[in-house]
Amino acid sequence: MRPADSLHYVTLGPPDGRPILFLHGITGSCRYWQKRVRSLALDYRLILPDLIGFGRSPKPHVEYTLDLYRESVRHLVEELDLAGRPLILVGHSLGDLIALEYAARYGDHLDRMALFSLPRFSDPVSAHAVFWRGSPNYRRLLNDHSLAETLAQMKRSGLELTLRYIFRFPWSVLIDSHKFTFKSLTSTIEHCLLNYQIDRVLPRVPPIPTLLIHGEQDSVAPLSHVADLPIRYPYMRLATLRGTGHHVFLTHTKKSLSLLRNFLDEPDKSPQNIDSVIINNT
Repeated sequence: MRPADSLHYVTLGPPDGRPILFLHGITGSCRYWQKRVRSLALDYRLILPDLIGFGRSPKPHVEYTLDLYRESVRHLVEELDLAGRPLILVGHSLGDLIALEYAARYGDHLDRMALFSLPRFSDPVSAHAVFWRGSPNYRRLLNDHSLAETLAQMKRSGLELTLRYIFRFPWSVLIDSHKFTFKSLTSTIEHCLLNYQIDRVLPRVPPIPTLLIHGEQDSVAPLSHVADLPIRYPYMRLATLRGTGHHVFLTHTKKSLSLLRNFLDEPDKSPQNIDSVIINNT
């Protein structure tokens, strides 16, 4: 019998396939990925959990720190008997931070990582400023209903990106985006986004081949904040996609999957031989 505090998850693909663990972002669930990664299930074993505090996973009344997220993911990895096997991590936003924390602690069995829309901030003040300007949900949480700022944000994003969000955001993802508690949401924002800086963990991350996939118009995790990472960490590469923002995987699924599959299908390389390049895609 599974422990009561185990994460809810779904699996796709052959049980003996090369395993990929997908980690969604804040207010997300396994359904953020589920329907759109099915083509990968022909060749890989896909594990899609709901993070603790969200979706159908347990929502304890605790502080939601990166340590909590990392260890809950580790428990799932052990439950699935994957701790001794090469594992691929794919994350989005908050899921990226969990992946990096996992790599810093348990990276000896990781094969590679792909990180969509990686948030990187230098301090809580600048993080708050970006979130307030770029996220109407964040403004509502603070009870700061600024119609003028929402209209200004739509103008900055442009009509094309706004329409892509409207028509390409699955209803299942929107429904699951409300499956949290006030504690799990606010505590995660406080500990994992506002008061967390990835530059503290990156020096402890082993040189695992890592692909960063980022939207050029990301208003929540600005592209400019991660542009120098491939220079500082040669095992990383950055692929930028035009005409999209924070949810690049949903608005540009086909291109995202193409980049991901090409990255996963590359022959094994030592980190020193991985080119650090910027890939621009329309």
